[in-house]
Parts: sequence; structure tokens; C-alpha cells
Amino acid sequence: MEPMSIIVGALTAGATAAGKDVASQAVKDAYAGLKQLIIRKFGSRAEVEDALVKVETVPKSEARKGFLKEELERAEAGNDGEVLGLAKSFLELLKDQGIAVPSYHAALKGDGAIAQGPGAVAAGKGGVVVGGDVEGNIVTGDGNVVGSSGRDQSNREE
Repeated sequence: MEPMSIIVGALTAGATAAGKDVASQAVKDAYAGLKQLIIRKFGSRAEVEDALVKVETVPKSEARKGFLKEELERAEAGNDGEVLGLAKSFLELLKDQGIAVPSYHAALKGDGAIAQGPGAVAAGKGGVVVGGDVEGNIVTGDGNVVGSSGRDQSNREE
């Protein structure tokens, strides 16, 4: 999972678990610590605290999770190693306690591609994706030249 999904997943799982009587004190304390860290670091930069309260009220609401994710993205919380580390640790604690945690699974059947995360690119069957600086021609597996470095291709050796 990408960093923002980990953080939002930890917060929504924590909101769900903390609201149940079966959650251990360790889970409740860890969730409170994660929330406090996020509010201390990002509460003034965006409507993070309000978004957290809304998720705690209805943790299964996709709209509220979306609002929380949007506010955390505005605050650039996904770039904070401390927050990400604490969110990962919290998800591990939940898993160790037998509490369901958010997961992600991508599957592809047949031709195509899956692209995940920031800057990801996918090319379908026969597609070519090239990133960065390229020197020379790009030749696909079937021998087609699909790009060049700007040199005259009419002089290329066959």
C-alpha cells in the first residue's frame, strides 16, 4: 500500500476498534497516540482534526475516509516518516490482537497492466513505457522502432 493508504487505513481501523468494548487498552492508547501525533503535526495546516472527528463518528463511510485522505494529502502527511512508521506499527498491533486491518490486493487476468502508486505508469499488451533520459532508438520485441534519440533514423544500420 502507498503511504497515504497506510495512514488512512490505520486511522479508520483505529476509529473502528477504539469504539468497540473488545479493544484492548493497548489498542486504544496506540490509536490515541497516532491521532495526537497527526493533530500536533498537521492539525493547523488543513482540516485534519475535523476530518478525523468525522471518520470517528462513521468510520465505514467512504466519503469521510475520502475527506480525511484529502486533508492528509494537503498536509503532506504521507511524506512524514514518523507518522508513517507509527501508522505501520499500529496496524501490526491490530493484526497481532486479531483485529481486522485494511488490506489491498490487485489482480490481473489476461492482457493488460496494473500501475500503482505516485508516478506509476502501465502499458497494455504490446505497450512500451520509457521513463527518464533515453539514448538511442527504442525497439520493441517485434522489431518496431517506436522512438529515437533525435538522430536521423534513415542512416541506422539494419
